[in-house]
Amino acid sequence: MKKTQIYFFLEELNSINISILKKLKNASIIYRNYSKNNYIARAFELKKFSKRFGHDLYVSNDLRLARSIEANLYIPNFNKRLRYTVTPSNKKIKVIGSAHNYSEINRKFFQGCSGIFLSPIFKTTSHPRSKPLGISRFNFLKKHFSTKLELYALGGINENNLKKIYNSNIFAFGLKSFLDKVQCQKTLSFLNLIARSNVIS
Repeated sequence: MKKTQIYFFLEELNSINISILKKLKNASIIYRNYSKNNYIARAFELKKFSKRFGHDLYVSNDLRLARSIEANLYIPNFNKRLRYTVTPSNKKIKVIGSAHNYSEINRKFFQGCSGIFLSPIFKTTSHPRSKPLGISRFNFLKKHFSTKLELYALGGINENNLKKIYNSNIFAFGLKSFLDKVQCQKTLSFLNLIARSNVIS
């Protein structure tokens, strides 16, 4: 049995991020700052915050920075060339990535990922023309790849469909825009309920 893991994609900490993240358990942060705005400073700020509140930290698409701040690595879908290799200097780093279909999952596996976000599981406002996988397709691929790696859900997950995630025995999922607005206590309590729940590995 495993505890559900929740991942938040962030570019920086702000008052909304901090107030929500302080209240959540089993939460990880993925630092994704492609604009490079205050890039290093924000990375160290997130590292300090993550350490204080017990959150795992991942750096997107930058192995050098991940090593320097002793964080983990996230390989986005568009990176098709980075090959992570376990060496004495980075053997403690966990590598995860993202994909949209079967072939991309395999590519991320050969890049060294032990966990992969598969998206979109639900319809998203950012990519309205993309056909969502749905719970059934996601679970089919999750079972198919279970001997190689873990699949995480991503895309379109919000306060209206969290119960579908909770009822589907999904080990981990990611949230992108969730922290852009203040969430009600009921939603935060439900997230913590999910994070404390056991799932079948």
